[in-house]
Amino acid sequence: MDAEEIDLLTGSLRSVFAHADADVAPRLRELGWDEVAAADPAAATTLLFTEKGRTLSSAALLDDVVLSLLPVSPPGGTGLVCYPYPGAGASSAAGPSSTPLRVTGILLRQPGHDERLVIPVADDGGVSLAVAPASAFTVTPLSSLDHEAGWYAVSGPTPATRYDGGAWAGAVAAAQRALAAEIIGTAERALELAVEHTSTRRQFNAPIAAFQAVRHRLADAHVAIAAARALLAASFGDVSGSGAVAAAAAKARAGRAHQTVSGAAVQVCGAMGATLEHPLHRYVNRGAVLDGLLGSSAELTAELGAMVRATVRAGGEIPLLVEV
Repeated sequence: MDAEEIDLLTGSLRSVFAHADADVAPRLRELGWDEVAAADPAAATTLLFTEKGRTLSSAALLDDVVLSLLPVSPPGGTGLVCYPYPGAGASSAAGPSSTPLRVTGILLRQPGHDERLVIPVADDGGVSLAVAPASAFTVTPLSSLDHEAGWYAVSGPTPATRYDGGAWAGAVAAAQRALAAEIIGTAERALELAVEHTSTRRQFNAPIAAFQAVRHRLADAHVAIAAARALLAASFGDVSGSGAVAAAAAKARAGRAHQTVSGAAVQVCGAMGATLEHPLHRYVNRGAVLDGLLGSSAELTAELGAMVRATVRAGGEIPLLVEV
């Protein structure tokens, strides 16, 4: 896509996300987003989820990304993905087979009674997929740092029928890239709010944005976002295996960037930025919640570091995202 196409699509997406979350999916279809995604998947994913993050939309678009890459198709219509709880990694929604199997996970929206859940299950043989109606589980609103996210907790017995889970790693990689874009979107908007505040707030007869300490914090935040955006773009070019390493690195960097931006924005906005009256807290909270889904920046960084150590000890080469 060239710059003009990107600007046009960005404007269209902002119009789409200006409406209620329930209207997002049909409006995207009206826009012909499937054709856009087929023509340039990397640009389409980045644009769509960045704008989703900027508008704090709670539409469950991540499910579409994951389900499109899985071999199981929920019978009877639409389906939802049961994601692992934060801290459980990205590979499963249930424990190993040596313990009583019970599904515990997160849904990105409230399911209909007849809707099916696609559940990744880790056992001694690896990851498999289960499909079951939502009515077979207990579904309750999930309390979290961001009450606007609209997520739900799900629990219940693990279905006995399983399907091949070989595609789960690739689906997770695609979801992590989408989440990275969404986190970057929240960070971008948080930085914009900080710039707006420091440009209008005056002390000593000058906007506080003119003070060197404030400018340094905002510059660090800008650099963090730019680095995360560059790594995300590079991750789409990783064709090795499922692209899991590059996707994990991109999401980890996006999470770190959001932390940098949040710290800087809250500091330069002062007491106003910490109030419920100011919108900054909504972007700080949403980014933090998104960071925990499918591996937080801390978890993914630790996993990548362990992989590098193991590779070096075995005498192998460390994979790079781009050729140098």
